[in-house]
Amino acid sequence: MDTKIIEHLTQLTDEERDILHGKQIKRGDYSFSDRFIVNSAKFLGGRELDLRPHTRFIDFPDHGHDYMEFMYLYAGQISHIIGKDTVTLERGDILFLNRHARHSIKKAGQNDIGINFIISNPFLQAIFPQVENNPVISEFLTNNFDDSGEAEYLYFHTRDCFPIRNLMDNLIYAIVNRSQEIYAGLVSMLFTYLSYYRETLVNALRVPSPDTKLKHSVVSYLESHFPTATLTELSDMLGYTQAYLSRRIHTTFGMTFQQLLQNQRLIAAEKLLRSTSLSVGEIARTVGYENQSYFYRIFLKQHGISPHKFRKNSNTMFK
Repeated sequence: MDTKIIEHLTQLTDEERDILHGKQIKRGDYSFSDRFIVNSAKFLGGRELDLRPHTRFIDFPDHGHDYMEFMYLYAGQISHIIGKDTVTLERGDILFLNRHARHSIKKAGQNDIGINFIISNPFLQAIFPQVENNPVISEFLTNNFDDSGEAEYLYFHTRDCFPIRNLMDNLIYAIVNRSQEIYAGLVSMLFTYLSYYRETLVNALRVPSPDTKLKHSVVSYLESHFPTATLTELSDMLGYTQAYLSRRIHTTFGMTFQQLLQNQRLIAAEKLLRSTSLSVGEIARTVGYENQSYFYRIFLKQHGISPHKFRKNSNTMFK
């Protein structure tokens, strides 16, 4: 590789000089979020793809990303902690982390050179048609695009695979020199090579995120307990305080517990109106509303028509 690029990748950064003088990671340099989600806008500046050397001389704290990241180990050795897994990259290895994954990184020394590639979601979506016949990569990218997807990583041991090592050198050279016209071709070729040299994939894991687990728990509870469901009962089941669970639900779903419960009850009411001859009052009580007038009002607000009209329209539609 070009000696100037090697110098660029190995020289001390201002951040690393500060760390050597006893300073800590400045989260504000990476994230707008209290949850330490590294934000692509901090680094891409409108670009589709970029790279930055991994920060050495300090344990990098647990964090996530709002983009898919992958690290290429140019030299040395660097260990990532992903959930309960420790993944140690050696020279030439590649680790992909989707945008739902969180990880921390053990302190790297001066000769441990990891290169982080930051890839925008629009860029990945543009090249996706070129890799959708590649089952491992296409499934990984599909999960990455899914807003409710789960944390996932792919670890490739490519140290002894010359074609991939050579391709990575070319990709680094192109990014450093801003040769944007060949980015897409090189990245899609990388995915193709990783599929072809499938023996280099040594570990892959999909880990349900805390938010995903919470979604499954809340949805499952509401589907089976909606007539009598309460936030108190759910918080006791999950072992959380009501106040904490209420905040988590609102953050995760964008709705309150009561709004989710009302939606679930109305879905059940719609099914009963279509499939049974129960009166509106009986249906209201069945789904959890003792006050028929209140049920009538929220149904009208949700559908723009009364329960009676909804039933009539449904019966007409399926005759």
